[in-house]
Amino acid sequence: MITEYRKYIDPSKVYIPLTDLDHKMANVKVEIGDRVLIGDMVAEKFIGKIKSPVLSTVSGKVLEFKDMIDRYGKIVDHIIIENDRLYEKKQFKTYKPNRAKENKEDTISIGIAPAEVRNVINELGLRTVSVDGMFTELVFNSSTKYVVVNAIFINEPFISTDYEFLIEHSNEIADGVDLISRAGNSEKTIILVDKFMPEDALEELGKAIVERDIEVVTIDSKKVDARDYKVIKKLVKEQLSINLLDNGVVYTTVSAAKMVHDAVRLGIPAVTRKIAITGDALKINAVYEVRIGTRFIDLVEDLGGYNEIKNMNLHIGSFLTGIQLDNDDFAITQSVDSINVAEYRGVDEDVCIKCGDCNDICPAGILPQNIMDAELRNVNYRIVDLFTHECVECGLCTYVCPSKINVLEWVRRAKRRVG
Repeated sequence: MITEYRKYIDPSKVYIPLTDLDHKMANVKVEIGDRVLIGDMVAEKFIGKIKSPVLSTVSGKVLEFKDMIDRYGKIVDHIIIENDRLYEKKQFKTYKPNRAKENKEDTISIGIAPAEVRNVINELGLRTVSVDGMFTELVFNSSTKYVVVNAIFINEPFISTDYEFLIEHSNEIADGVDLISRAGNSEKTIILVDKFMPEDALEELGKAIVERDIEVVTIDSKKVDARDYKVIKKLVKEQLSINLLDNGVVYTTVSAAKMVHDAVRLGIPAVTRKIAITGDALKINAVYEVRIGTRFIDLVEDLGGYNEIKNMNLHIGSFLTGIQLDNDDFAITQSVDSINVAEYRGVDEDVCIKCGDCNDICPAGILPQNIMDAELRNVNYRIVDLFTHECVECGLCTYVCPSKINVLEWVRRAKRRVG
């Protein structure tokens, strides 16, 4: 249970990976001994012809380049920067809001063109701030039609949004949602809120968006049934891809919206973010504001260390589809929203009892149990006939399975089999 709210924004060093899961190559822009400011580009990473900046999150001296494990469990080159604690920042252009409303279509974001918002998001390193689960990158193109923002979960379906954060920053969050919508020339913008959201949080959010063209959709967070998926599917009126960008949907979080506001209005790049650190292996569970580049083991030390547990399981991101690591010496990046460290509880799989729970809960409307059976029997034509490619890998089939079978993994194997 989360019992504390903490800040860890003053580490002695930051460790910033130069590549990630998608960007496999990087062009380094600095040398050992160079002094950098917050927001300085220390490298440029590539995915095909698309370039993304790697920015310093502190001011200080470049100490070394070192191979370390990253949040995806890969060994990649990191740049290590010594924090001089002056926090001098590179100056970026800012766009102040224009609150004048001359007609119904005017919004608080008037005065900044969509292309300018997109440029800021790219230049200040905000492309991949929420990517776990069904969340998308902040990427906009001609097919972008809808923006959906989740104000319910840090990590569906178990860790709720920090409502104090929502109350304190409701105006900035609403402006960030507006800016994201503007960046994509969105036809419709939706914010998902919890049916059980505290009244003060709902009131503050309501006041912040009352004059904006943002629709509020309420979700019952106590039902684990991919309700966000169903809202989005109803919105686009078509089968959803595993990447919602293919459906013209940008799906992100209130934390990302706040970061976009800070970047556009204040010229602040992605240097800190909110993360939830939970699990019975830790002495204290907390929501942190943490400086990007901080090592996770430093946060563990700040929380008082680990409990005496023989076998620990470290999980990053969505509980249903996230990444498991066997090493805690990795750095927090802008795409980390939650980390769980718990005692490993091995559960033996039982045989499938054909209960159909996985079929019933599947938001894509396909039949995971039947697909698993076809994969076990190597029946390729059956895998195709069952529309296996429509699986969005939400993980709910595994979550509900009474036999503790990793149904999702069988469906993934089937997808790979037929391409």
